[in-house]
Amino acid sequence: MNAGHTDWYDIESLHPKHRPLAEGLNDLYGLKVNGSNRLQVPDQFGQGFWERFKVSSVIEVAVCDMCFHENIEMCSNEQNGSMKWGYCLGAPIEWTVEAPNRMYRLKQGEMSVFGHRPADCVGYYQAGRQYCGITVKIAPDFIESLYSEHICPKGLEPFQTHMASPAMNRIFKEMMGCNYEGGIKRMYLEGKVLELTAAYLHDVACSPAANTGLSRTDMDSLMKAKEIVDNDVLAAPGILELSKRVCLNEFKLKKGFKQLFGMPVHAYIIDCRLEKAYQLLESGSCSVTMAAVMAGFSNPGHFAEKFRQKYGNAPSRYFGRVKS
Repeated sequence: MNAGHTDWYDIESLHPKHRPLAEGLNDLYGLKVNGSNRLQVPDQFGQGFWERFKVSSVIEVAVCDMCFHENIEMCSNEQNGSMKWGYCLGAPIEWTVEAPNRMYRLKQGEMSVFGHRPADCVGYYQAGRQYCGITVKIAPDFIESLYSEHICPKGLEPFQTHMASPAMNRIFKEMMGCNYEGGIKRMYLEGKVLELTAAYLHDVACSPAANTGLSRTDMDSLMKAKEIVDNDVLAAPGILELSKRVCLNEFKLKKGFKQLFGMPVHAYIIDCRLEKAYQLLESGSCSVTMAAVMAGFSNPGHFAEKFRQKYGNAPSRYFGRVKS
């Protein structure tokens, strides 16, 4: 084990021909950098890059966007106790963990939480797939009072994976699309990491306590209901249809969904649509009216009211540069 790399990963290729790629990643994550450092995927392996950005003494952000010509497998050892969030924006990311012997699969829109103990992993990258993701690393003393209780996963599982909330989806994508440079970029990303932490803690606070009374079967059905809504928020089914699709009666669906996710089904759908409208308006690509329609709001007045309740101002004022 290379002690110089214990701040992040120690990486090894499982095929000798891919060794230059593993060595490049070890160099990337082993450097004590201020600002950004980038590794371009060697032409013989594919196209794309990894970039590591030192936001502050306690925050790092890593971004990847690449596609390989052939299947690649690399093993890594997670060495430190920092909290890390990983988020998938492209093809599903797959890896196995030696102990426990388990395979993980992170799909687009899902996130993983890890870092509470070392883990020996093997990552799998399939030829022709576009892999895109972002990882946020936070030193434990940054949020020391919250760290052990709320942030890192418990038990024997080194990773927890789940769908990111609409708010976290937006924040991850904004971080990925940041076009600032230098100190301005560091300031922007630090603010986004704080926002991300607040959003995650809110989600944790709304998660079920041990005394919810929900059975494992009910919880699985409720998770399935959320997945159905997340997959097509514009055409989300009504309560009756949703209850049939997840084999849960309407009463249990309504009560359990609010208990598990912190808001009723309909309110959750509205929240997801507001996040979609926010992203459209943030991009400057459409008017307020068009964003409302594209996000699933048929009544502009209703959209403006809900937007004001969530973001504190009418969309036309919040995004003054767009036309209503």
